[in-house]
Amino acid sequence: MCFSDTMSGIEQNDNIIITADDIKAMNAQKMTDVLNHVPGVTAGDTSVGIHGSYKVKVFVDGRPINDPTSSYGAVNWDLISLENVERIEILRGKGGMRYGQDASGGVILVTTQKVSELSGKVKFYSGNYHTGYGYANVQMQSGKWTIGGSSGCETTKGYKINNDKDRYQVGTKIGYSVDERKRFFFLADYIEEERGSSGLPEHPTPFYRKSSNNTNLSFLANLNTISSTAFFNEGSNCNTDNSRGLNHQIRVREWGEDVSTILENQWGNMNCGARYKVGQFSSNQFDDESENTVSAFLAQAFQWPSQSLSLNIGLRLNVNSAFDDAINPEIKIVYPTDKWRITAGYSRSNNTPSFYQRFNQTSSTLPNPDLEMEVSDNFNLELFMEPFHQLSCSISFFHNRLNDRITYITENTGMGQYHNFGRVTYTGADLAISWQIHQTIKIKSDYTYLEAVDENTGLWLPAKAKHTVNVNVYCTPSQYLSAVLSSKYVSSVYRNKSNTKTMPEYTLMDIKTEYRVERFSLFGEVTNLFDKTYYYADGLLAKPRLWIAGVNFRI
Repeated sequence: MCFSDTMSGIEQNDNIIITADDIKAMNAQKMTDVLNHVPGVTAGDTSVGIHGSYKVKVFVDGRPINDPTSSYGAVNWDLISLENVERIEILRGKGGMRYGQDASGGVILVTTQKVSELSGKVKFYSGNYHTGYGYANVQMQSGKWTIGGSSGCETTKGYKINNDKDRYQVGTKIGYSVDERKRFFFLADYIEEERGSSGLPEHPTPFYRKSSNNTNLSFLANLNTISSTAFFNEGSNCNTDNSRGLNHQIRVREWGEDVSTILENQWGNMNCGARYKVGQFSSNQFDDESENTVSAFLAQAFQWPSQSLSLNIGLRLNVNSAFDDAINPEIKIVYPTDKWRITAGYSRSNNTPSFYQRFNQTSSTLPNPDLEMEVSDNFNLELFMEPFHQLSCSISFFHNRLNDRITYITENTGMGQYHNFGRVTYTGADLAISWQIHQTIKIKSDYTYLEAVDENTGLWLPAKAKHTVNVNVYCTPSQYLSAVLSSKYVSSVYRNKSNTKTMPEYTLMDIKTEYRVERFSLFGEVTNLFDKTYYYADGLLAKPRLWIAGVNFRI
């Protein structure tokens, strides 16, 4: 079996592109498995960060899937079935001009496969710590109509006290296509979760419970060159801790519409559009809040085929009811050749503090309703080289300046709160190498260097690692059997803003295997293979050795 050129997540154009074949070669079971193979990207069960920033917007076929109740732009990964993904496009440190505020880290665009016949899958696995997972979906096309449905559940007792989780998901999709240029889709998803949180080792919370649910509705329309997405997201959280008298409930609703079009002119393509979004917040401890944003953007691409040079310039205007108005420019220059490509760019993005960051209260977090909007200026320079088909590499330099950056700070009491820093900078580089040493073996390695500094004090930002190294070995000895061996190193990080507490460095190793026969496959995975004890950057005890084994059947 030969690997595709993009499997390693190295840029094959200006952005990082991952295809369905790439995902298959990774033996990935979840979106997080895929994204953690990309240089500069860190993904968790409900999170994704790029170059240290967790303000990343995620869209599936044009609809947003970020959780509106989250403090950091959490993502409902359960809305994505990897078997239905056609393409993933990752914009690191850019995208705010086109996709709006809260995208200083970047944007992830997921495109699903078109339905042409009756298809579906049934997947389940089990693992240690009483872990279980089940998922099924089916979709079909009849004439101009498309219909599909999905349902899934996940449960685990957890690896420490009060670390259990139960999650349920159900969704449907209905589509009507007049032709390839006129299509309409309605999508609805509902997620419900009940879980505990053990807290920090030195400040445990054995009685803290969190229940949440999220409803995601969207209507997508494509009319020739015009695209429209109307969306409604509603989420609620209930945080309780009987030992501390905590009973805090919040509900967040977001709805709006995004319209855009592409026009051809003598210089290239012009992309323009507008967006309207309303957000509402209610809580049993704060007054109800409502705010809205109106925005519009215009971008022009200039092409000079005779010089192999392209220039993209764009501007977005955001009018906010609760915060200052903002202008987000973006400029990008690309010069490609047969063997290499160089890209330089600048963009500005504004991140608004979420309702959760301002008003939510838990057993370990205090609210801060006075948070202000942060502004991010992002500069990047990238070089991609492919000296021959079996070897490719890239290096990218980035410098991000954030004013009034929103940061979570844990005090000595174990309680934390979101604050605005004066000015911070992220400066660093990504280096990635992909080498296919044999038809059945490919090695991919990447290294990220990051300096995250509070410019007012000269001190390091908490929870930001200076060095991160990933090495992945992909092996396919036959058309039926494949394996992926992954190793990751993360350097030590500071726990607090005064840089007096640190979390130690750690190195992990994971292994994934899969045996496929036509529509049937058996898979297994072991994470933290050597059962090392380590801690996340926020001080929480990380996962010990975990294993799962399961079956996947495609209809």
